[in-house]
Amino acid sequence: MESVQIQQASKKDFDVVGKKVVRAGAVLAVLGKPSYTADIATGDLVYVKAVRSSCVHATIESIDTSRAKLLPGVLAILTSKDIPGVNDAGSILSDRPLLAEKVVRHYGEAVAIVVAETHQAAEEAAMLMDIAYTPLPSVTNPNDALKPDAPLVQERSNLVKHMKIRKGDVERGFSQSDLVVENTFKTEFVDGLPLETEAAYSYLEPSGRIACVCSMQNPFDVYGKVVKILGFEKAKLRMIQATTGGGFGPKSDETPIDVAAYACLATLKTGKPALAQFTRDEAMIIQCKRHPFIIKNRTGVTNDGRLLAWQSELIADTGAYVSKGHLVLGRAVFHCTGPYEVPNVKADGYCVLTNNTIAGSTRGFGSPQVHFAAEVQMDLIAERLEMDPVVFRAKNILRPGTRTLTNQRIEDPGLDMCFRKAVALSDWYHKRKQYEQHNKGTSRLKKGIGIALLYHGNTLGPESGDFATVHIAITPDGKALVETGLTDFGTGGMTSLLMVAAEVLGLPYEDVRMSRPDTGRVSDSGPTVASRVTVIGGRATFEAAEIIKNRLSRVAAERLACSESSLIFRAGNVYSNDKPERRITFRDLVVEAADRNVELKSVGYYLAPTTNWDEETGQGSPYNQYTFGAVVADVEVDTETGFIRVGQLTPVYDAGKVINPLGLLAVCEGGSIMGTGYGIMEKIVTSEGVIMNPNLHTYWIPTILDCPEIINSSTVESAGQIGIFGAKSIGEIPIVLPAAAIANAISWATGVKIREIPMTPDKILAAIMNVK
Repeated sequence: MESVQIQQASKKDFDVVGKKVVRAGAVLAVLGKPSYTADIATGDLVYVKAVRSSCVHATIESIDTSRAKLLPGVLAILTSKDIPGVNDAGSILSDRPLLAEKVVRHYGEAVAIVVAETHQAAEEAAMLMDIAYTPLPSVTNPNDALKPDAPLVQERSNLVKHMKIRKGDVERGFSQSDLVVENTFKTEFVDGLPLETEAAYSYLEPSGRIACVCSMQNPFDVYGKVVKILGFEKAKLRMIQATTGGGFGPKSDETPIDVAAYACLATLKTGKPALAQFTRDEAMIIQCKRHPFIIKNRTGVTNDGRLLAWQSELIADTGAYVSKGHLVLGRAVFHCTGPYEVPNVKADGYCVLTNNTIAGSTRGFGSPQVHFAAEVQMDLIAERLEMDPVVFRAKNILRPGTRTLTNQRIEDPGLDMCFRKAVALSDWYHKRKQYEQHNKGTSRLKKGIGIALLYHGNTLGPESGDFATVHIAITPDGKALVETGLTDFGTGGMTSLLMVAAEVLGLPYEDVRMSRPDTGRVSDSGPTVASRVTVIGGRATFEAAEIIKNRLSRVAAERLACSESSLIFRAGNVYSNDKPERRITFRDLVVEAADRNVELKSVGYYLAPTTNWDEETGQGSPYNQYTFGAVVADVEVDTETGFIRVGQLTPVYDAGKVINPLGLLAVCEGGSIMGTGYGIMEKIVTSEGVIMNPNLHTYWIPTILDCPEIINSSTVESAGQIGIFGAKSIGEIPIVLPAAAIANAISWATGVKIREIPMTPDKILAAIMNVK
């Protein structure tokens, strides 16, 4: 492999990077032009519908398909016995069957699939299936699931993982503390709710290979599972990412495996193209949710505001199957004290199986839950100390030379930069005085301002091999084609890769394009998760582009009679820095290189440095770099109705080198709105394991009327150690803090103590009544 080096270039060195670029495909998306999976399904289609359990936990005694098969248009009904390969649809662990065999473990688990000539016939046949169940004892409370006599959800302990942090001597720290504060916090199941539900379209190619077009985040993960379900050799399946209408985590998890497998099994059975797509209620029942957490925080502090000890217990309900629950727990525990230096820490996290809906990948991956608990805890401590929350935080934040709860030394000033800027932009001190005077003069509409801080370990860290692969080919017209298994689903991450390629090759951004991710054309690129496309994918893109640039440089140096080191690639031209009049267009250089049989295709690969930490103590460096952030929330609370109006959010993030400022702004604003919804309204309601609100009538997400009236986003730039040009992760991060900042603002305005989300009007009103 040809060696390349990356320079952490200064701002003046960039022609494309750092400029405001409209996200690739944005105009078409606004105009409704993209073709999603269901839009491209053509031919003599068959339709696939899953038959789902009406029980929370039960044995399957019999499956009678006779009535369903008599329905006109029904072509096949498949159960677990009809799966030609391995009945395994677990995203990482092989604990979840595609179709239940002997036992169903949660409401809505798939038992069979119907293949029919029409969607209506498939739906009707599914309702005609006669399945006999014998109910089994169930457990839906994670605390109960940990009891010795609890019903077992699977044929294993209900405790999936126990994660520990041991730093210093926590009991000694508490004994030396002047004040010890204890609180219990609770969060709920939340759906990532991508606008487009899961869908897959499969068809036979002339070669006999099955091609599957799917709405998903991770083509190679889905491909790897489906090829085993089909019992195929790898060459007999091709997986293509369709234009994907939102991801937010669920489409990186298990449901894309489901729909892709359903469609491919139908094509394999009938020889016809097949479409499998979830209805909205089906998606909301089956999609992996954000984990509900129960978090107990106990914190010791001195009278002058120095943190001395922190003890946390975290219980995460991962539902009936593990999904990525053990990994979510890891990230949560690694961040459970917030972005503060605490010399003595004891943390215990427990990932627990229940008969609830499955929890797994959802935007933030454990970080929103623990930062909510830590940041509200910090405000409750500040109140007990009679200290301004900003002053209290300033005494304890992670600055260069401090150490995290895992004893990782921080040398990055990003948090301090974000903190100071957020306080200044929000006019914190003036508004505190202003709102205090306002609240003295009114009994109904109370105003408040609250702050929350974060740090977020970048990319996969300890979760798995953190790599990316990117292919670049130069076309005869002198333009660049970038291909990768990394995906875009509205994030704009792919735009950053195009910008990196354009920067390195000296091309206008418009001369670089990208094709759809296709396992038949590109190498495994790792998953599109953990906000890692720009950071890790950008490094692979740089390497691929630099390889081609080096090859072209040899041709250009000969043509221009200059040294390779003097060459400048810029704005579609190549010239000598020593003698700028010696130049050639990039297109002409490509033609000449092709005449000389120079290879103008390359593959870039990047593997992040291995992270090291001790599983027994949690000590070490679980992440190579961190993104930092601060959010200030201004709220108004109607004390007669409990209604909350978020007047302004002031988020400030350290995203390292910002590759695309316009894209970053969109991510910050979208995440701020999503985080607001998480804080004040979103909740999956369950009753003994059954989801009661699997629709947009009763599961509320923010409309334009619920959004913050002003989102005053800003950034600072403190270069990361591994990201391309010093970039840091940002995609997930803006969802993390709004809930905590809003909770702290409400608490300061009204005197109520917020320890649970969502903060719905009924809860706020009840809390206000208790205070009165």
